Amino acid sequence: MGLAAVVAGCTQTPQPPPAAPTASPPAPAAATPVPPAIAPVPAAVQETWELPGTLGPLTTRLELEQRFGKDNVREETFDGAEGIGTYPALVVFPDDPSRRLELVLDADDKDAPINELRVRGSNSRWHDASGLRPGMALADVVALNAAPVSFYGVAWDYGGVVQDWHGGKLANPVGAPVFRRVVLGPRSDIGEARVPEGDGTFRSDDAKWPGIGKDLVVDEIGISWPDDAED
Repeated sequence: MGLAAVVAGCTQTPQPPPAAPTASPPAPAAATPVPPAIAPVPAAVQETWELPGTLGPLTTRLELEQRFGKDNVREETFDGAEGIGTYPALVVFPDDPSRRLELVLDADDKDAPINELRVRGSNSRWHDASGLRPGMALADVVALNAAPVSFYGVAWDYGGVVQDWHGGKLANPVGAPVFRRVVLGPRSDIGEARVPEGDGTFRSDDAKWPGIGKDLVVDEIGISWPDDAED
């Protein structure tokens, strides 16, 4: 056998290189968690927080939901004074003490006109046109009124209700379209023993209670629309 044949017989046919491994498709990116929805507050809410403002006895729940956001309006039930049944109210911003507003409804007919707008709590943003607001010290109320005020003693169902503005600037004139109701209470950091108690009537300038100007504060303000408001 010739040398060429031997060389030819020993030569192997070259094989193609192995194919590169096919890359696996990338795993889909994990979905970004969506934070829980927060009840939207319409821009109209960013206001002066003045009562009654555009709210009135015929304001409907739908109007409240459109103005403040549907999730910010809720119905609640309250106990009446001296055990006289219960009554409903529409509450705006029910879980935010600084913006909470209660619209008291008729106990027998929730579709009847609203009885009263009510705000309370020392950090409430709401106030009336005079500047009167919850948390205001009695001494500041007297200064705003430019006259002394008379009120029931605290610690009973009608405790602290202002009975007489003595002709001052905060008095409710006969025939006024809006009636202001104010309830006083002891400051949160003191005991009731430092302020007058019971169903007697007391004056802001009573010398027997020299500290009530700072020890009593506005606990609650009510705005209503009686047919013929009087002091």
